[in-house]
Amino acid sequence: MVERSFKYLDEIELSFVRGIGEKKFASLKKSKLKTVVDLIRYFPRTHIDRSKVKLISEIDKNDENNEVTIFGTIDKVSVFTTKTRLRIATLSISDESGSLKAKWFGPQYIESRFKEGEVVAVSGKPEVKKTGSVDFKNPAIEKFTDIEELNETGSFIPIYKKVEGMTSASIRKGLKEIIAILESTKDDFTPGLFDVLPSEIIKEHSLENRLQSVKKIHFPKNEVDYKNARRRLVLDEFIYLRSIFENLKSKYKNENKGLVYTFSNSDIDEFIDQLPFQLTQSQLKAVNEILEDFRKNYPMKRLLQGDVGSGKTVVATIASYAAIKSGYQVALMAPTEVLAEQHFASINQFMNKDQCDIYLLTSSIKDRENILDNLNNGKPALYIGTHALIQESIKFSNLGFAIIDEQQRFGVEQRKKLINETGDIPDQLVMTATPIPRTTALSIYGDLEISSINELPPGRKDITSHLIEGSKKDNETIYDICEFHLQKKSQIFVVCPFIEESELVDIQAAENVFIEYKEKFKDYNVSILHGKMSFDEKDQIMQDMKNGKVDILVSTVVIEVGIDIPNATLMIIESAERFGLNQLHQLRGRVGRSDKQSECIFHVSKKKTLNTISEDGKRRLEAIVNIKDGFKLSEIDLEIRGEGKVTGTSQSGQSDLKIADLRFDYELLLESKNIFDKIESEDIKKLLFEEAQILFPNYFKASGTT
Repeated sequence: MVERSFKYLDEIELSFVRGIGEKKFASLKKSKLKTVVDLIRYFPRTHIDRSKVKLISEIDKNDENNEVTIFGTIDKVSVFTTKTRLRIATLSISDESGSLKAKWFGPQYIESRFKEGEVVAVSGKPEVKKTGSVDFKNPAIEKFTDIEELNETGSFIPIYKKVEGMTSASIRKGLKEIIAILESTKDDFTPGLFDVLPSEIIKEHSLENRLQSVKKIHFPKNEVDYKNARRRLVLDEFIYLRSIFENLKSKYKNENKGLVYTFSNSDIDEFIDQLPFQLTQSQLKAVNEILEDFRKNYPMKRLLQGDVGSGKTVVATIASYAAIKSGYQVALMAPTEVLAEQHFASINQFMNKDQCDIYLLTSSIKDRENILDNLNNGKPALYIGTHALIQESIKFSNLGFAIIDEQQRFGVEQRKKLINETGDIPDQLVMTATPIPRTTALSIYGDLEISSINELPPGRKDITSHLIEGSKKDNETIYDICEFHLQKKSQIFVVCPFIEESELVDIQAAENVFIEYKEKFKDYNVSILHGKMSFDEKDQIMQDMKNGKVDILVSTVVIEVGIDIPNATLMIIESAERFGLNQLHQLRGRVGRSDKQSECIFHVSKKKTLNTISEDGKRRLEAIVNIKDGFKLSEIDLEIRGEGKVTGTSQSGQSDLKIADLRFDYELLLESKNIFDKIESEDIKKLLFEEAQILFPNYFKASGTT
């Protein structure tokens, strides 16, 4: 007799579970809950500790710094818009002891999700006024149709993400039925859930066994139960990821033969010596790691990450030189034409033109036929372009090295197309100017080697950052700062998030800002740049900016990455609260690219203050002004945004991880690696990988992250 396994349970549809009929099964399937394993791993998104649930009349001043939960009925729903166009949605809620008001600020559309007469749970920090009335501001809120059922689980009540057509009670009932079966002897099975981890590792790391972790995550008796169960389940998920990555690496190394490179160390030394500046230690280390990969007998898969302005492009140039010197073609794919053009201009300054040809291939380029001929006949050179490089008509016959810049903007399938006609896999370098927290890097890029450039080139000065609100007086302050920079013969970027004015969003349109600055600075040359312009128009404006003919450039986010204007010393970001944290950091990095002192102004939308924007927007702005380190900012951004997809072809949306959270589980991620490294048995590793394939199916649809 044996214990039931995930493999066995994954073959049993939920329609076989007592109490789940055809109608409920149809609802569950819509939420991608088809098998017993799916429901076991449908973990509660939170638990309500009943010791923190109060009647409204019991809330007093002592509760103001604590999370409090109340259960009540919605009596009234109202929405009010202030003179500054701030929306405030208010729900009046009552229980048998009294009533309170819950308020939400900003476009959260609470009024469309909740109706009078509905029973809800509200959790947050209450505000108790002198009159004794109670308010909640931006609390968590949850509907309950089965509030009488909540007492059945002791003091910890599991709260599940809504499944249309199902109550929480039905989900709990189904889970209780499954756990009862797992704890019983039936047919050829003994009680329990097969645990792939060796017993000595479970004992050494003080882990719950698998069945207990499943039972206690859904039905904990107390907080200790919940924490112990979660720890085990988080470790399991990270161990599965590690198993996937180790298998991918092994398969990749065994199935793909590396190209033969003929460059010499002296070739590289001479190239580095002719550069117009000295490389940092971080850059030299990254160069050596890439060149070592070139010499291995399987193709390179490496991520090169570094902060804005840290000098990734020159590292990629040196590696490209080594590949071209060895007789291969090199492709560099950038996400936008502007960035491709910038790479073309920058690399032309670095590359030894006597020995290497460089071509720019975008959808707008005119000399296409000549470049395509060189591609087809295998001419060793560097070919820089956008997604135009992976169109059906483009055929690389001698591609040795592929560089993908700003990797997160390209899908997995797009990156796979950078391959030779012969089917040979080129060495691959993925570059990102958005620093990735170690947790995310270890999880998302577990099958890539990682090089980090963590120091800026010498001579760069710190950029001074200012957070300025949107009053009329604040706007005048910004004009004064502009005048100061213009008097010093420096140039200015003004960035706006949208091109056209929209009635739905109160954001400064680029055209309006352009008119505003043109009127204010009549003695200076003010231009506008946005994505709807033709290639020739954009190219001419950027050339004018580079040559000092433009004093103030009003732009949309097309200048986010890659633009290099050393004489630009002031960046103004309009409606800064609307941008993501990494995007703000990227934009700030467009100035401070010379020895001149530079400044960046994060300007809140007109007529708005820090108190009238969202809490997340406020957190982002406070972080960007106080922190310069892109790696640290990316960690804060991860906390605010969530981790996004970790596995599979999709790179946005909810994470494939069911319970692990990259924002908070770094220590467990490291512990999981330690546990995996202790597993010596190939049979156990094989079983782990089999379970990983069941529990992370999306990952295998993409066949890795090549």
